[in-house]
Amino acid sequence: MSTNELNIFLNSFDRPSHFSDVAWQHVIQQARKVWEAYLRGEDWNEMLEITCRESYLMLISAEGKLIIQDESLLNYVKNENVKTWRLHLEEVAFRAIRDKRYDRAEAFFTKALKVDAKHAMNYYRRALLRMKALRHKGALDDLTAAIELNANVSAFYIKRSQIYRLLDMDYKAMSDLNKAIKIEPNNAEAYDIRSKFRMSLGDRAGAKMDMLKADEFRKSGMAGAGEVYESKAA
Repeated sequence: MSTNELNIFLNSFDRPSHFSDVAWQHVIQQARKVWEAYLRGEDWNEMLEITCRESYLMLISAEGKLIIQDESLLNYVKNENVKTWRLHLEEVAFRAIRDKRYDRAEAFFTKALKVDAKHAMNYYRRALLRMKALRHKGALDDLTAAIELNANVSAFYIKRSQIYRLLDMDYKAMSDLNKAIKIEPNNAEAYDIRSKFRMSLGDRAGAKMDMLKADEFRKSGMAGAGEVYESKAA
């Protein structure tokens, strides 16, 4: 492959919309260096940054073979296959939810978690189904797992607080609501739930303050995510 042919090949790829020009040029320059080493017959010993599908495809020859064997590339292939299969299982679960076949949906979220046990959102989705079926212990375990994987999603804490209340663990419920509000200070749902909780504990002043906050944010369109099975939160 000549220098001109290499330039044509590398510039034939479209820049992903979420990549800046600088980041995209970095992808191209990395691929160029790898190709130049390959064409000289040299081994590539530096770490690769496989940050998008294109950065992987740039290292495939016209015969469809990777020009080098690198752990980063192998992990990318594995992760892409895992992601594809997980998304398929999630779509089956979403269809089951639309058909109100909740047991089937839970089973497919369970399969998705076996494929990718580090996807926090599927623990949350399965927890919602388990809450619907009144299997609170299982839902609690799922939400705790989701939080361990991603501690920055307010919806996880809001749902777990509701389970803690059902289990008469009020101090843990309040702690989770406080965490949800710290993460998302404009979440009307979190204030609304904490308002009702404070009222049940006899804290009328605190309940009123939270109720006013909830109304304020709701009027401004910040009502919180609620039970969104297909949320991109994690």
